[in-house]
Amino acid sequence: MLTVAKNYWRFFKQSIKCNMASVIEYKKSFIIQSVFMLFNNFFFLIFWGVVFNASGDNINGITMNDILYLWSIPVMSYGIAFFFFGGTTKLGKYILEGGLDSYLTQPKNVIINVMFSGMDFAAFGDLLYGLLIGLFAVQFDILKYLVLVIFSILGSIFYICTQIIIRLLTIKIGNTDNIEHIYTNTLLITFSTYPEVVYGSIVKFLIYTVVPSAYIAFVPVKFITTFNISYLLLFVCVLTIFILLTSLLSKIMLKKYESGNNIALKQ
Repeated sequence: MLTVAKNYWRFFKQSIKCNMASVIEYKKSFIIQSVFMLFNNFFFLIFWGVVFNASGDNINGITMNDILYLWSIPVMSYGIAFFFFGGTTKLGKYILEGGLDSYLTQPKNVIINVMFSGMDFAAFGDLLYGLLIGLFAVQFDILKYLVLVIFSILGSIFYICTQIIIRLLTIKIGNTDNIEHIYTNTLLITFSTYPEVVYGSIVKFLIYTVVPSAYIAFVPVKFITTFNISYLLLFVCVLTIFILLTSLLSKIMLKKYESGNNIALKQ
């Protein structure tokens, strides 16, 4: 097990080196996309700043600091997931076009291989934004900041798992781009970046079950602000379930994948 982990770690580092080569090759595009995403996120924070400035420092128990937390952990998790593992967004395309064939011939795990196959340049802006806003959220408390970063890293797994699950459904139902967009952007991200108190009981049930927004945002924030171990245990248990579910579904769906007879080298 340890040897396998070491091999995948070396594989990850090598993949990052190769992907960073494309960043260097398209440096201007990388900088422009990252900067635009960074400023795009800041506009949302400005919106909240205006709201609190007009309504007071506390709105039904919600403070600006709560907003900073919700715009640091989920956004940083998103940045980590899609900057380092942007290949997951291409999984559906590979399945539809038969491009998955070249990955099936590789000795590494197919899904992990696809995950490492690309980067989303714009996601780097999300990563930087989350790192910066996180400092203000914890009020420059180094211990809390380290915990926040760790939760953001682990939270990225939820994005990756849901992305893989939805993209694998392409094997059975065809193009899932619209489903993925609605799930990730309309549900997962939106629910994560608004205070939990604004949601009714039905939505709260959804964000703690079907759409894991609570574990990307609310549960980590509760642990960081209270250091109640029960929140950490809840987070770890649900994360483990998502990983196991993704692994099981990957095995089942890949067995149903029909080769596209696409004879090509892996890019």
